[in-house]
Amino acid sequence: MKTPKIIKSTNGLDCLFYNSPELITTTVLALVKTGTDYESKNLNGISHFIEHLFFKGTKNFATPQSLSWELDKIGADYNAFTSYEYTGYYIKTLNHYLDRAVYLLAEMLTNPIFDQSELEKERSVILEEINYLHDTPISFIFEETLKLAYGDQPAGWSILGTPQTLLRINQEEIKNYFFNNYSNKNTLIIIVGNFNLNKAKSYINKYFSSYNKNKNISKPKFTETTLIPKINIIKRKEIKQSHLALLFKLKGLNFLKNRRLSLGLLTSFLGYGFSSRMFRVLREELGITYYLKVSNDLYSNRGYLYIQTGSTIDKTYLTVDKIIDELIKIKKEKISNEEIEKAKSLLETSIFSLAESSLSLALFFGLDYLIFNKIFTTDYYLKEIKKLKESDMKKEIHNWLKKENLVMGILSSEDFDKNKFFKLIKNLN
Repeated sequence: MKTPKIIKSTNGLDCLFYNSPELITTTVLALVKTGTDYESKNLNGISHFIEHLFFKGTKNFATPQSLSWELDKIGADYNAFTSYEYTGYYIKTLNHYLDRAVYLLAEMLTNPIFDQSELEKERSVILEEINYLHDTPISFIFEETLKLAYGDQPAGWSILGTPQTLLRINQEEIKNYFFNNYSNKNTLIIIVGNFNLNKAKSYINKYFSSYNKNKNISKPKFTETTLIPKINIIKRKEIKQSHLALLFKLKGLNFLKNRRLSLGLLTSFLGYGFSSRMFRVLREELGITYYLKVSNDLYSNRGYLYIQTGSTIDKTYLTVDKIIDELIKIKKEKISNEEIEKAKSLLETSIFSLAESSLSLALFFGLDYLIFNKIFTTDYYLKEIKKLKESDMKKEIHNWLKKENLVMGILSSEDFDKNKFFKLIKNLN
């Protein structure tokens, strides 16, 4: 795989270009270094709010209908997303529509109008999104566990905000936040597809010429909370099973650097595939759970590896016991070469699947460059994964999978004895 080109536009924007004749679509993606981590408490949710409003009207397309009409005219697949450290906007279309795609993305990022009537409509939509999350047990208990892990700071807040903050945010605050947080200094434009490089550069130079040139806004300082095991049990009468989230706090990417791959291998070993350790024990051997997710989220200043599952209410203690027992076991026992190689293969597949479309490639290259200011190809990842050994994975197991890093959330219709759960985790040293 060839390496993308990094070029600065005449407006000072960093641009990443990856041209491949094999791609039949082109994606234009904008990644902006702003998100929940940059918010104050009274503006919690504003990054996500603004993300929604970019599709609700611009200077040249004053209504959502007129803007969506223009996007649909080029057969575009378009959307946006908000994270803690970045917000993204993309338009994916056929290669010959690149000019129009760049123009429309620039129009949204450069000329949003934040119409008051559309703002109120979208406020109601996001309030329903918050309600949906609250009514979805898996999402709800995960967010509650994050709150417990990081406390009252951006890392512990919801990306959606709260009903209280969302109802308070006004049009002036939205305009100010946009002006202060969207600029050429913290935005990366990515184009991936089959296109003429000189033309692509000219489109960005032309359409992003009036994009903000403000000074970068620094985010509030992250404070690490006390490292002791924490457990939160939430009771809801209507819940038919127990939903569990076991979250192990990690250091961030600034500390971990390349060790993120050995953490990826550990995650693969624990929870990727039907033969993974957790799936095999909980689902195949004991039959005590239906769904299982093992993953990790890594940010510049923090991270976590988490295990999420559900069980019948009467098997809740047993489920936690078996998860902890398996973690203790893999700390003590030798892990076979066969299991290591299987975990590597699954991790490789998860990475290489990101190279299958223009959109996934844009995210693959763009996020790495935004976070590390460096490009990593799939060839690089394959080479580094091949190097990983049992000792690399064991190092991560012993560093992070211990009781003082554990934060646990349980959502169920039963009252559980918290002390019993503390007893179950006491030997996880």
